[in-house]
Amino acid sequence: MVSPRSTTKYKPRQPDLFGYRKPRAPQRYLAHMIDVGDHGCIYEPGNTCVALFSCARCGWESGWIERQNKTHVLRGVACAKCNDQPQGSLAG
Repeated sequence: MVSPRSTTKYKPRQPDLFGYRKPRAPQRYLAHMIDVGDHGCIYEPGNTCVALFSCARCGWESGWIERQNKTHVLRGVACAKCNDQPQGSLAG
């Protein structure tokens, strides 16, 4: 049996009543961790580890950045080259 969704294009359940769609945020390209550790020094308040990030898309490497915890490291940081950010700005 063929499902109706596979034969027709997907349609939203409710039509767009007001002609307005919320604009999407621009895509962020993220650099992911390649090494995480503890350098044995005193961290900034709120940080517990340091991490090194690399972008698989362009090969950019961040250098060691202090992060709050493992979950914060796994989120990644915005790639400075792919997102056209200034070198010192590591939002994320």
